[in-house]
Amino acid sequence: MEISLLGPLRVEGPHGEFGTTSTKIRQVLALLALESPSAVDVDRITEELWPQRPPKSALGTVQTYVYHVRKHLTAHVGSGSKLLATVRHGYLLDIDPECLDVRRFERAVREGRAALDAGRAADASARMDRALAMWRGAALADVRQGPALDAEAARLEGLREAALELRVQADLEQEHLPEVIPELQALIRRYPLRERFHHQLVTALNRAGRRADALVAYQHTCRVLNEELGLDPSDELRRLHHLVLTGAPSGAPRRTSALEHPVPL
Repeated sequence: MEISLLGPLRVEGPHGEFGTTSTKIRQVLALLALESPSAVDVDRITEELWPQRPPKSALGTVQTYVYHVRKHLTAHVGSGSKLLATVRHGYLLDIDPECLDVRRFERAVREGRAALDAGRAADASARMDRALAMWRGAALADVRQGPALDAEAARLEGLREAALELRVQADLEQEHLPEVIPELQALIRRYPLRERFHHQLVTALNRAGRRADALVAYQHTCRVLNEELGLDPSDELRRLHHLVLTGAPSGAPRRTSALEHPVPL
């Protein structure tokens, strides 16, 4: 079985693809999958489904939704009752972590970061490319989100952006400047408040001998900071600006952990 959440929800088993149009059932399945191998208590499921005012029949309705998840798993995987167990105060989806694309993505990012830290930039770039290729759209794209799933979707999107940063950094360390510069320009249009992409673009332009363009990129970053957030450039960006002005070679920007929650510009 494979459960995919890096995009629209998709569950595939030996007997076909899990299919339901019920938004609540999809919510329950997504929450159980993301919490596996931990159990999810009924109160938490209730809060996810009805954040404001749960109905009086919430307990029975949750039980009905879980019954339907089991039924679908049995039809498409063949062992729904074993996969989705009833435990004290809740339910446990007992699956191999490798069945979930989220866990495979997280592992690939860790391995890519380790490769980059070990100086294996080409290996790191290839691993990050494979990790990013797992995405099929926005996380949980077709799943209605309560507080838990909303937070998880935001975390995954942040991790995706961090993985992009690390892959770009790996390419920078290999001096793939003709490829990296236009990619960074596109990434900045997509993520205008992501500081690392701005830093990487200024660095790449400077390394490519495009000092004037690097200064223009820095000034653009300053305008974004001021207009969008009312902030001045960070010390790190100012240091990079000084390096460009003085004609000194710009080193690699400080790497941030791809598993941390990244802070916007």
